[in-house]
Amino acid sequence: MSFFKSSKKAEDVKQGGSNHITSSGLYPVVILAPIVSVSKNGSTSIDMYVDHKGQKQVIYGNLRITNNDESENKIGSKIFNQLLIISGKDEVTDPIETELPIGKKEAMKEVAVLEDLADVPVLMRVQMEYSVYKGNIQEKKVIKGFFRESDNASAEEIVNESEVGLAFEKEMKYVDNVTYKDDLTPETIQSWIAGGRKEGLPSGSSAGSSSEPAKKPAFGKRRFGADKE
Repeated sequence: MSFFKSSKKAEDVKQGGSNHITSSGLYPVVILAPIVSVSKNGSTSIDMYVDHKGQKQVIYGNLRITNNDESENKIGSKIFNQLLIISGKDEVTDPIETELPIGKKEAMKEVAVLEDLADVPVLMRVQMEYSVYKGNIQEKKVIKGFFRESDNASAEEIVNESEVGLAFEKEMKYVDNVTYKDDLTPETIQSWIAGGRKEGLPSGSSAGSSSEPAKKPAFGKRRFGADKE
């Protein structure tokens, strides 16, 4: 009895699979457009519309630049600053409104983007984070940092003109890390993914509930310098 028969169909011999970013890792991407949004509570966040090996996608990394009270968010600002340094930018101008094919079935959607950071090749580290809200598992891609695509240089190495690549080597120790909150375990998440990421918790899970929901960017809701004195 045959165990496995080869296939010469185009879909079966095509090299590679989906290039959607769905796991922790360090990815070579081209940032097509950083998308700026302001939440209903007033915080400003930036999400990355990127191209990873021909697959265009939005990384909702919750890169928060300001808090609800408009004060600087130190963590998000630091990571975003890395992007500016490795891109060779001293500053970027205010967002402009445009349309991108990021809606359902790639429908055009109006967003505010930073055109000064369009078409920038970088290495982007993403760390998956899992939590629970109202009995459902929340999956989030958290942007942890950027490196220069051409030589793996960090922002600090560029500014200090120090030896390139040392920070990159240190970062590789953490590149596969995953954050599990609310008593979630790797086994629970594996079961949830295998089951098609359905609502609710996998059978037998004792994970609790997080205190805050995962916030989605409010596209187009902008509050920038134009409306301030």
